Amino acid sequence: MPDYRTQSSVVKHVDDIKEAWLDIQSRADCSYFQSWGWIQTWLEQVAIGFHPQVVKVWSDDRLVGIGLFVSRDVKRRVFIRSHAMYLNEYPFDGLNMVIEYNGVLAERGLEKIVYIETVGHLLKHCKQYDEFHFGAILDTPDFDILKKCATGNFKFVINEHSKCWQVDLEKLEPGLESYIASLSKNSRGQIRRSLRLYEIESPVTLKEAETVTEALEFFESMKGFHTKRWQSKGMSGSYANPAIVNFHRTLIQRRFEFGEVQMIRVTNSQGDIAYLLNFIWQRRVYSIQMGFNYQEDKRLKPGYVAHTLAIVHNREKGMAVYDFMHGYARYKKSLGYCRESLYWVALQMPRPKFFTENLALATVRRLRGIS
Repeated sequence: MPDYRTQSSVVKHVDDIKEAWLDIQSRADCSYFQSWGWIQTWLEQVAIGFHPQVVKVWSDDRLVGIGLFVSRDVKRRVFIRSHAMYLNEYPFDGLNMVIEYNGVLAERGLEKIVYIETVGHLLKHCKQYDEFHFGAILDTPDFDILKKCATGNFKFVINEHSKCWQVDLEKLEPGLESYIASLSKNSRGQIRRSLRLYEIESPVTLKEAETVTEALEFFESMKGFHTKRWQSKGMSGSYANPAIVNFHRTLIQRRFEFGEVQMIRVTNSQGDIAYLLNFIWQRRVYSIQMGFNYQEDKRLKPGYVAHTLAIVHNREKGMAVYDFMHGYARYKKSLGYCRESLYWVALQMPRPKFFTENLALATVRRLRGIS
């Protein structure tokens, strides 16, 4: 039997874990949000100033697991204060980069033992913390494994659950009409009508940025459409936050040459229709952000058209999945289907304050049920 051991230390510089992360990444089934491209940028721009702790799991002399935890004192429901740790994210102070498909990075086939060792290490060596948050983890295997790790020493708490919407590109036949025909009657009608209206004077074309300079130009135009749309609703939108702008811009600058960033522009002779920012990882297309040029004619559906063309485009490029990510939105359900779910969970230490919190919540729910 292998001898498993776990160690943790404070990360003082990004390069402290680069080699180890890339090593395990090459032996893991991981999402883009667990890849070094994302993690490096997140460390540099968000986490390094909060003294993140890296937890490493070894099998004999081989490193098989790694995860980053950032701590924060949180206050919720007025009276509960908690000293908490968060895996690979810092969802506070405008520094939430909206990670999805999160989880401890583990060598393929050793995910269970890596989680068991990680949780055991947290319980034994991080007793000063009240709870440990694992946000946006997949239902299988991460959620299932973590739930089993919640022994009598931990309370397993589900804070949020959300469906993910995707298109299986490998099941599609070639061509635009093949994908459109796979949709509901209503969605087919909206897309076909919108395409006809856009193409009255000229064809609709899709252009994928070929250079990092072109990708950054597309990004700026996308940001403008995105912000305009949210401001029309009385809200600011994601790109009102300069931290998010800088984060995405840095990812484009740094990871475009690795083929991990896809910027798409959809146009006709009248001008720009839409822009899409996607991440590409292991033949999976992650739809991250978008900007649409909405018109007064509500029959024009720039989002439906742009995603439809991008789905066909990426199918032709040999991609396997077009991922709309988690969260309910009508276009996601119309254009894709649910294959996976994400969970936001916490492992809580046995603290009297959590007992009080749970009792108060149960009382409120009971009173609301009576009323």
